[in-house]
Amino acid sequence: MEEEKKEKQSQEEKSEQKEEKSIEECMEENENLKKEIERLQEKLQKTEEAAKRLSALYQSIQNEFEAYKERMRREKEEAKEEGALRLAKGFMEIVDNFEKALESVKSTTDINAILKGVQMIHYQLTKFLQEQGIEKIDTSSGFNPLEHEAIETVISTEHQPNEIIKVVQTGYRYKGKTIRPAKVIVAIPPEEREEIT
Repeated sequence: MEEEKKEKQSQEEKSEQKEEKSIEECMEENENLKKEIERLQEKLQKTEEAAKRLSALYQSIQNEFEAYKERMRREKEEAKEEGALRLAKGFMEIVDNFEKALESVKSTTDINAILKGVQMIHYQLTKFLQEQGIEKIDTSSGFNPLEHEAIETVISTEHQPNEIIKVVQTGYRYKGKTIRPAKVIVAIPPEEREEIT
């Protein structure tokens, strides 16, 4: 029995030692957890501060972009107005010359002088349009459906097929883009007319 007592006492001592170790381990683990929480809180605070800085930066960029868009809109509107004013000034000179020509018609009977004045105004207007990037569409190279509108076809053996016989209305393009096709009369060979009918 004494052996049993000793064994029991040994087991109780071991149990107490385990409990002491467990308490110490818990205390140590608790300290480690506190340190980890403090580290995570610091990291969270730094992350929140970085998020605030990024949010402020984003808002600043957004404000700058909105200001940029407004500035571009204003500049575009101003450029449009300046272009319209330049165009109007150019036309004013031509209108002035027309008015002078109309006045001279009242006081002169010299048809050649009147014709010369009208030709000068026509030249001035054509030059002004060219300065604006508007040019006449060429009709010398034959019919092109992208630049010409055939308002009539004429059977002809004297002309090449699709040759433009007459320009009824001049066509214009702006920077390579057709803004009004030339209205033309086009020659077709007799056999094409037979196919159409």
